[in-house]
Amino acid sequence: MRTKTTQIFTAICAALATNYGVASVSENFAVEPTIEQKLYDKVYESAEFLTRINHALVDDLVGQSVFMSAGSGVTGRAGVDEDGNNERQTKDVSGLSKREYRCYEEEIDVHLSWAKMDAWSKFPDFHNRYRNHVRQQKALDIIKIGWHGIKAEPITDLAKYPMMQDVNIGWLQLLRRDAPERVVKEGAVTGEIRIGAGGDYENLDCAVHDLIQGIPLHKRVGLVAIIGDELIAQDKGKHYSKNAHTPSEKTKVEMAQVINTYGGLPSFQVSFFPSRGILVTSFDNLSHYIQSGSTRMSIENNAKKKRVEDYESRNACYYVEDLEKAVYIESDSVKTDKAEDGTWS
Repeated sequence: MRTKTTQIFTAICAALATNYGVASVSENFAVEPTIEQKLYDKVYESAEFLTRINHALVDDLVGQSVFMSAGSGVTGRAGVDEDGNNERQTKDVSGLSKREYRCYEEEIDVHLSWAKMDAWSKFPDFHNRYRNHVRQQKALDIIKIGWHGIKAEPITDLAKYPMMQDVNIGWLQLLRRDAPERVVKEGAVTGEIRIGAGGDYENLDCAVHDLIQGIPLHKRVGLVAIIGDELIAQDKGKHYSKNAHTPSEKTKVEMAQVINTYGGLPSFQVSFFPSRGILVTSFDNLSHYIQSGSTRMSIENNAKKKRVEDYESRNACYYVEDLEKAVYIESDSVKTDKAEDGTWS
């Protein structure tokens, strides 16, 4: 690093040490829970989707849900008589499930070369720019793992699993594992779900409407349809094609009035969601937990590799609060195009 860059880096490290209440950030240290909460709030704010779902610091590595859901009912009578027989019994109003959550260690390790630091040091706020960039990537990784995580391997392989399938167990995998009956994998034809004229569902509206029926009526509160981008693009393309010569209808497509809802639910596209998948649930039914006090950090100036290395680890978990409030159509099973020979792809 150039002298000026070294001075800036030293000042940044000193400021961080003060903020975290440690003597030096070059030694691995634990982040205090109050600072930890603020740290992750900033990460969640980097992606709109994460601001909509639940997130919380939990005390234990393994535990039970911390958010409430609709239970089986709390109204009734105990039949207490004059002699005091039969005691009135209270009921758990929280409706917390007995399913456990389990946090797994995740490592977020990044580096920045001296050459890039020298190039960026001319910007007074280069550290904030860099920090915000890393925060956004952390947020995107949380979303990616949430949709694609299927296991938590001791050693992960990003080249083999580019969607981070081996980092943690995500929301969709939790449905597959804990409530397989709520994951639709096939229709009339084994292994296929056909969406289109003559298929299992005539269109996306029919598919979403059918998924809604799989959720108990009293739990259909705040439901949304998260739909893969390929399905949305195909459906929007059909509207463009159908109304290509009708200016007023084309305007509706441009204003998103035609495709803003499906099956009566507001629809959303979320980064990294499976391209042909459909999930009906509520945003607050999806949670991301981090074990309080599990965050460890250190920053090292590695002269051997001419770079600054930023190490961070945490224990994190993905959780579906109420399995009955979620139904998913498996992306890999969906077929949308019917060929002349009757086959679908």
